[in-house]
Amino acid sequence: MNQSNLTQAQVLEMFSYVDGKLLWRKKTSRKTVIGNEAGTHRKTDGYRQIMINRCIYRTHRLVHLYHHGWMPEIIDHINQNTSDNRIENLRSATRAENAYNCKMRPDNTSGVKGVTWCKNKRKWVARLYADRRCVNLGRFAEMQDAVAAVMAARHQYHGAFASEGMPQ
Repeated sequence: MNQSNLTQAQVLEMFSYVDGKLLWRKKTSRKTVIGNEAGTHRKTDGYRQIMINRCIYRTHRLVHLYHHGWMPEIIDHINQNTSDNRIENLRSATRAENAYNCKMRPDNTSGVKGVTWCKNKRKWVARLYADRRCVNLGRFAEMQDAVAAVMAARHQYHGAFASEGMPQ
């Protein structure tokens, strides 16, 4: 059973869903305990994963299949918390939309996604990415002006996937 062949009926038969968790409904191996949460937590990226017939599935993908009957290529966690697999926190997305809803980079020094300090000009620079290109929004003497510009543009270009970079 590879990822493309797993069906909603199979997932419904194996699991019950409770508040973002998939619980074993039937025994699939010696280690399976009916009623226990399926899968393990990946320390590297925060995702939960479940092994079914020697195939590893991320739990959020199985939750989406469980509820909607299909598994999109990309599933976005709306609140950016990869361990929150409640169905209301999951949505199908393109790669670009998923990138729009990303967390702030750890090397960000301004504290605002899309705003950087330009040492040469001694001004704040506001920019974002949309439609595979960098959109420069300008240089600003005041940080709050750069923040306002990038926030307005983010909502204009990214729509429902606009994210300020902080988990909700």
